[in-house]
Amino acid sequence: MHEEPQGPAEEEPAAGAGPQAVAPEPATGPDRLDELAQRLGGELAGLRAEVAREHHRAAAREQVIDRLHDENQRLRAGERLLLLRPLLTDLQRLRHDLLRTAAGLPAGFDTAAAADMLRSYAASLELTLERGGVTVLVPVPGAAFDPSTQRATGTVPAVDPGQEGTVAEVVLDGYHDVEAGRTVVPAAVRVHRWLPDPDPVLAGTGPEPTSTTQPTPTP
Repeated sequence: MHEEPQGPAEEEPAAGAGPQAVAPEPATGPDRLDELAQRLGGELAGLRAEVAREHHRAAAREQVIDRLHDENQRLRAGERLLLLRPLLTDLQRLRHDLLRTAAGLPAGFDTAAAADMLRSYAASLELTLERGGVTVLVPVPGAAFDPSTQRATGTVPAVDPGQEGTVAEVVLDGYHDVEAGRTVVPAAVRVHRWLPDPDPVLAGTGPEPTSTTQPTPTP
């Protein structure tokens, strides 16, 4: 038997090899513009939504701040009322005492008794102020002037240089806040001021006196 000559073997495609994938061509012209427009539109819509959310959150924060402010004002008003209640009670009691005393004054009530009565009421008010955390500042005449708790309303001539800058007279008492540690109303005082006399004229520096000696007559 004669064997038929065989031609070159044909290569078979590899198993599983399919047609080659073709990369899509980039959009050009109007398609590219449409794609960009859609992308920009989506981003703008997202920005609008984010701005709306921020606006809503800001409005909510403003409402919270307003509510907290109102609550704070109510609390402060309540605290102020609680602090003032004892003071108001004392003032009401003092008013009743004044009216009752005025109604029961005898016909022969003299000036000295009236002064004593007024001083007693002033002492009652001083106690009321102390319960509210305020003490009375009473300057001492002759003590050094203290600008931190006193204010000078005038001067008084000093008798000697040692009185310079000391309290001469008390015009009004001052008031000190104990809790704050500061003077709320300085005391009004008059202060000594030393004004030295001008230098005296030295002896012998003035004009010589005119001689009044009469000449002795010749006998």
